[in-house]
Amino acid sequence: MKDFERLKQECLQELANLDIKIGKIKSWSINTRAKTRWGQCRQERDGTYSIQIAQCLLTDDRISEKACKETIIHELLHTCEGCMRHSGRWKAYAQLMNITYGYNIKRTTSGIEKGVENYKPKSMAVKYVFTCGGCGATIYRKRDSKFTKYYRLYGCTRCGAIDWRRQKVKKSS
Repeated sequence: MKDFERLKQECLQELANLDIKIGKIKSWSINTRAKTRWGQCRQERDGTYSIQIAQCLLTDDRISEKACKETIIHELLHTCEGCMRHSGRWKAYAQLMNITYGYNIKRTTSGIEKGVENYKPKSMAVKYVFTCGGCGATIYRKRDSKFTKYYRLYGCTRCGAIDWRRQKVKKSS
């Protein structure tokens, strides 16, 4: 398992070396449930940030420390002023880090790029399928929500119809 604290400090130092000012980080956490993302940066109401890193980055020996640092820096860049989206200043900072340190920081990264050729996140079975009777739009849901319980009360975002048809999904074994 990789030393997350050491990697985090190295990333913070590399950003400081380039005078990239990051925002105030309220919390760091290792996400043990992440299946479709490497990391996440969330801006809190008080203007601080919470950063999550997927556990598989730290525990999978096939993923290099460099690949792990790329994700940490990707999320840290989101804390910079005007950098919540993957454009403009965020893109410029990512390019600066790539040129200076030889990283491959970009908007999305595949398992192959992380060094895990056969990486496939655990897929979650779809539990609910709803089809709009007006335009045929389909909505898939993996778990219960207000929509799955009260779907007859919701209008379609495409056509506005309130005519959903719920389909039964067969459980695969």
